Amino acid sequence: MKPGGLRLLESRHGGRLLRVERVAITVLGAAILAATAGCRQQPPDTRGTSEERNKALARRWIDEGFNQRSLTVVDEVFAERFTVNGQVIGRDGLKQSMSRHLGGFPDLHVTIDDILAEGEKVGIWYTAEGTHGGAFEAIPPTGKHVKWAGFDLFRIEGGKITSARFLSDLHGLLTQLGATVSLPRSPDRVPP
Repeated sequence: MKPGGLRLLESRHGGRLLRVERVAITVLGAAILAATAGCRQQPPDTRGTSEERNKALARRWIDEGFNQRSLTVVDEVFAERFTVNGQVIGRDGLKQSMSRHLGGFPDLHVTIDDILAEGEKVGIWYTAEGTHGGAFEAIPPTGKHVKWAGFDLFRIEGGKITSARFLSDLHGLLTQLGATVSLPRSPDRVPP
């Protein structure tokens, strides 16, 4: 036995003397075991990433709110002091806007064409279509089937949509309904 309590193993290999300390082998083996112990496959996170949860929230609003015509989803998905384009409209204001669309287009269907998420933001490109069966933006029902597109950008905090920016092809929609959109006349403008 060597001084210090270490026992040496000796072996001849190709005419050379190899010495390996048993403790070194034990320590190396323990280090390998410790390093590989964390390499076992962990079960997947069934809750999903925050981005996936946020996308599910936006999908739920479109599916339940518009396609299933349920305004109660607004109370579950949106914050009480929800803002649109920087203005507080709250849940009631959003329900009023949804009611105008659902009343004007009783068979309204919204399809999410693309959805992206990064951190607390979710963006959706959508296509909406339906038959103009009720008054919409002061235009009496025309019976026309219309289709328009838009983009919504949401901020989600604490599992609720707190703000949004809505961009919709309202001009294209109104044109399909037969409305004419013109610029207001300036008092000093002379007609051609």
